[in-house]
Amino acid sequence: MKVTDILAIYAALLSTIVFVWNIRRAIPRYKVEVVFGVDTIDCEYVSGAYISVKNPSSHTVHLANISILYPFGKRNLFEKLKHALKYRRLPSFVGWCHSSLSNYDIDDKCPIALEPGTSIGVFVPEDVLEKIFEDCEERLIKASVQDKLWRNKYSRKFEYPKTN
Repeated sequence: MKVTDILAIYAALLSTIVFVWNIRRAIPRYKVEVVFGVDTIDCEYVSGAYISVKNPSSHTVHLANISILYPFGKRNLFEKLKHALKYRRLPSFVGWCHSSLSNYDIDDKCPIALEPGTSIGVFVPEDVLEKIFEDCEERLIKASVQDKLWRNKYSRKFEYPKTN
């Protein structure tokens, strides 16, 4: 191999890496998490869950809606497969109910333009969570955030501890 061949391979690899890196930086990203938290409501400490939305990208993200998800029933493998074939998407949310936070009189602060390097938090009090868990077999919730282009981002499952 000649030196020019090695330099040509190096240049091709370097330009491909820079291209992929620029494409990745051009797409706005945000993260959604649900964590246990405590907040003050009417000068009283109340436990619950925080829905946190973070923007680590270098672009402003325009959020339209924050929802809470909870399991409303078990689905077997056949129903999940049927859903995947019918709607052409992963069946990971079969059996989960989407509910707007406004149904529980919680302000989701949307619509909002989330600037780069910033985050927002929405507190869901324990009494609201207990209303949700009344008809559920599991004490699990997820959060869903939708941007202005109707792209959804979901948090991981969060198991809320049972209080005495």
